[in-house]
Amino acid sequence: MWKGAIARNVGLLTAANLLMRGVGMLFQVYLTARVGAAGVGLLQLITAVQFFAMTLGTSGLRVAALTLTAEEYGYRRFGGVRQAMAWCLGAGLALSTLVGGLLLVLAEPVAVLWVRDVQAIKSLRLLGITLPVNCLSAVLAGCFTACGQVRKLVAVEIGDKIATVGITMLLLRRGVAGDLAHACASIVAGNALAAAGSVTVLLVFLYRWLRNLEGERASGMGGRLWRIAVPVALSDYLRSGLSTLEQFLIPWGFARNSGSSSQAMADYGTIHGMVFPILMFPSTVLGAVSDVLVPELARRRAQGNRERIESLVRRCLVLGLFYGAAVAGLLYVLASPLGEGIYHSADAGRYLKCFAPLAVMLYLDLIVDGMHKGLGQQVYCVRVNTITSVLDVALLFFLLPRFGVAGYYWSFVLSHGVNFYLSIGKLLSVSGARLPWGQVCRGMAAAGVAAAVVAKVVEIGEGLEQVLLVGGIYLALTALLLLLTAPVDTGGRGAYNGKKRKGENCAGDPSHSASL
Repeated sequence: MWKGAIARNVGLLTAANLLMRGVGMLFQVYLTARVGAAGVGLLQLITAVQFFAMTLGTSGLRVAALTLTAEEYGYRRFGGVRQAMAWCLGAGLALSTLVGGLLLVLAEPVAVLWVRDVQAIKSLRLLGITLPVNCLSAVLAGCFTACGQVRKLVAVEIGDKIATVGITMLLLRRGVAGDLAHACASIVAGNALAAAGSVTVLLVFLYRWLRNLEGERASGMGGRLWRIAVPVALSDYLRSGLSTLEQFLIPWGFARNSGSSSQAMADYGTIHGMVFPILMFPSTVLGAVSDVLVPELARRRAQGNRERIESLVRRCLVLGLFYGAAVAGLLYVLASPLGEGIYHSADAGRYLKCFAPLAVMLYLDLIVDGMHKGLGQQVYCVRVNTITSVLDVALLFFLLPRFGVAGYYWSFVLSHGVNFYLSIGKLLSVSGARLPWGQVCRGMAAAGVAAAVVAKVVEIGEGLEQVLLVGGIYLALTALLLLLTAPVDTGGRGAYNGKKRKGENCAGDPSHSASL
């Protein structure tokens, strides 16, 4: 199974995701060259406001659209499908218009008090005007996914991405170099115009599809809608609010530490707009694995097939650890040439070297999150994410003003470390899997030693040829160390003997749960 359908799906998703992320990353490089590190930092804060506004504007309606449309479509009540879509789109339009109007009115105080840069006013007003379009796009995506119209949705999303890049580049060229207000407004406008085109195309597809369908209508659609949307919305409000507060605390803390708001915005833009895209780009592979694992583990859990669950969890964790360790070492070795070569920034290279070792934890957390969803542990994940978000806010508030970037780094390590510890502990408890610690330690040690040797011995220059050469040396040395440290006796099952322990129940048994 793993070598068949799952591997093919992972390959397809990985190729698509790599393509989209590659385009996005190249566009980010272009934006960095146009607006600089401080401009990227300002844009990140505007995006944080947009994310929170969209959370308020959709208020759980995307999940409601996905659920209600899937239910009605599953029962072949096509009249109910039309009802669900009409209710969700109507509610989304009303809520997003209200939230967008509030943002339009409050754009100036939000820019002054929260973003702390009046150059964001124009962009925030534009966000308020265009918010209904972005929210309707999210709700329509839920409807199309539920009805199995994924190919059309993916085609529209690809077109949206290309249109966004093209329109934004055109608008940016019409402005004056160094005008951050115009640059940020151009980026917001490019996204909004592309989203408007996507919504129009999706509505046309929707109309053509639904007009030929006949079927009975469903009763009580409004009540069903709010019973789904309200709990999801309340949870989203809390998580989105904490996430947005985290984003604002970072430049605030940097400014209090350095005494310069421009330097604070530049540091924030360098870390979030330059370092993190490079750091997380290779995780696209594991993101695809995570997406495929959700339905596979859900099926095995429904069948009560605990052996298959244990095998999948154990194998994916080991492969994820090996992959994360290899990428972490590679990014550590190539941090400086990547920072200089991509962004022409020594600071980006220096920060990337600091964050590179965390790739092991961050990458593996993607797989752990997907496996939790497949095993029905979403509520636990929400609790853990909420607790660690509160912890992160507290750490940022106290550490950043005193220690600056160092305080941000350690707050990031501590909060994500706690989240990872609680998540993987729960996963091992629920699945009954055990990690083969011998293999894990061997892989981590090989990657670490190889990175240390290459960084110390090999002279790393600039240019693509040098990056490829040094990267190849590192990977070859890592593979050699793994071969040299491989156990001689390979006849056994290693640290894990594959047998069920006495008293184990099926996956998701509360007897295996660890409460917070």
